[in-house]
Amino acid sequence: MPVAQTRPTNRSRQSDKIADGHAEMRSVLRALTVLRQLNISNGATIRDLHRTTQISRTALYRILRTLCSAGYLVADSDVETYRLTPLVRQLSEGFNEDSWISEIAGPLLDELQKTVIWPTDLFAFFDDTMIMRRTTRRVSPWTIDRALVGLRTPLLVTACGRAYLAHQSEEVVAGVLERLSESRHPDDVLAKEPKAIRQLLRKVQRDGYALRAKSFMPETGSLAVPVLIDGQARCSIAITYIASAKSAQTVVDSYLPLLQATAAKIADGINKSSEI
Repeated sequence: MPVAQTRPTNRSRQSDKIADGHAEMRSVLRALTVLRQLNISNGATIRDLHRTTQISRTALYRILRTLCSAGYLVADSDVETYRLTPLVRQLSEGFNEDSWISEIAGPLLDELQKTVIWPTDLFAFFDDTMIMRRTTRRVSPWTIDRALVGLRTPLLVTACGRAYLAHQSEEVVAGVLERLSESRHPDDVLAKEPKAIRQLLRKVQRDGYALRAKSFMPETGSLAVPVLIDGQARCSIAITYIASAKSAQTVVDSYLPLLQATAAKIADGINKSSEI
């Protein structure tokens, strides 16, 4: 007697569609992670990408083949390294940078870098992290890493993140700490110690500057100050230095007045541009 075939129900079809959608979304996010890591490292092997992204090698092979066939990557077979192609620039052509970053902050950061020699950066808040929006690392002779615009860094252990958060309203601070307290990332662990992080933020507010946690990228240090508009931070600017070359206190004594003066000029420029 033939066995009757069970026809898929609407619910099962819907579940299949949701599962397929989640898989597609995960693939897109992984591809973007690979592109971002290649942008930071200026090329990488599969071993490098596996270590930095925690994506399986099997998935990495599929992602890299797809991006190569689409023209966004090129493979250097001699050293087994994958690099970005100029085609990736088209991905950002529709992005409108805030004009104050390029027209006001950019020239002032360039001027500051020429004085202090060390690289200068501007970071802005985004999605409970800090995003590098401007940097002079390409031109500074004392740069030891190739971090580029678009780099995302943690909020609570970086100088720029601390300087920014210390100059926000209580409502903003409480919301950020509540969200980060649910994070499993080790760089967000301070959010689980509200008393300690609030004490740190109060000190940053009193001092007017922040230093990076020694545990985060220990080969370099960073000194940051907020750019204040109406008493709240619009962004943070920083000087990054080689930790073995200068002590944090020496950097504060030498560069804090220059950094604060630059932040004040940026804020003044933003205020004047908004009046036009």
